[in-house]
Amino acid sequence: MRRVPPLLAILLLTVPAAAQAPADPRALDGEIEKLRGELVKLGAAEQAGEGTAMGQRARLIELNAEEAALKARIGANRDDLSKLLAALQTYQRRPPPPLLVNPRSARDAVRAAILIRAVTPALEARGKAFAAQAEAIAKVRRSAAAASETLFQAESDIADRRGEIDRLTAQKRGLEQKVYADTGAPDPRTRELALRAGSVEEFVHGLAGHAPAQPPPTAPPEQMTSPVQGVLVRRFGELLEGQERSQGWTWRAAPAAAVVAPAPGRVEYAGPLKGWGQVMILNIGGDRRLVLAGMDAVLVGIGRAVAAGEPVGRLGPGSDKGRTPPELYLEVRGGAGALNPARWLKLAAQTSVTPFVRR
Repeated sequence: MRRVPPLLAILLLTVPAAAQAPADPRALDGEIEKLRGELVKLGAAEQAGEGTAMGQRARLIELNAEEAALKARIGANRDDLSKLLAALQTYQRRPPPPLLVNPRSARDAVRAAILIRAVTPALEARGKAFAAQAEAIAKVRRSAAAASETLFQAESDIADRRGEIDRLTAQKRGLEQKVYADTGAPDPRTRELALRAGSVEEFVHGLAGHAPAQPPPTAPPEQMTSPVQGVLVRRFGELLEGQERSQGWTWRAAPAAAVVAPAPGRVEYAGPLKGWGQVMILNIGGDRRLVLAGMDAVLVGIGRAVAAGEPVGRLGPGSDKGRTPPELYLEVRGGAGALNPARWLKLAAQTSVTPFVRR
């Protein structure tokens, strides 16, 4: 039998042992917490970028409408000027005879003089109006170019942050799988409940019997953050189709906008729910639960802790080939049923809907 060199024998014994040595859970928890903090910062930065992009899109829409109105005024001015020029051309083709040469045509000469006297100031006014309107259009177009440049930069920054969020989320998920025995996926009973439930209320009520993997915060937060950067289009209690009333708030946002956790808590469900898209249910303490529905993708797993402001999902592209923006629905549920989010989310009344149309 061939003898193994001592150095090689040492390597064969030590390398597998080092590779199989279990990681310190406390060190992994520290790394997860650090990644969570970075994700919160990135989520805030992306929402700020979404706000900038939303403002620039609205600005471009206003500038385009202003340019269209100026063009309409120029068109009307051009029509009036055409009428004046037509009158002058008629006068040029058939000029009235001089008053001293043919006294019988004195009436025509007087009329011509009156016409010239009336047309000259009008032509001067029209010319000044054309110059002012042309300058106004040039100014609008310069503003539109600046807004387009700002929008392009904002969208580029958003794309970079999305890539970084996806990278850190995947890294955090890998560390969590080393710390926790489960995979963060729903169990068979939860999947069956999601398929059978006819409403968010029924689903949350069914989940209430499930004990969370780890206890959530002992008390619900006093304040929450907005889960998405968008326009609030529906509030709690507003009448829906039929006689039903909204049990939460709905935002309209840009396609693929980041969705962040409004409060710290532990994820009780993350996955599809019939008629609601991808849904996340967050236990925030006591008997309070947050429901975020309408997402295209959820970035967290069941049983995982999340911080306020941490990215937990993304919206989809919207409907009608992107012409109708996606919507995010937030519902706060307690022991008595749905609660008005206005108690925790202090937002200014906003009723106008800003189009989120990409260039």
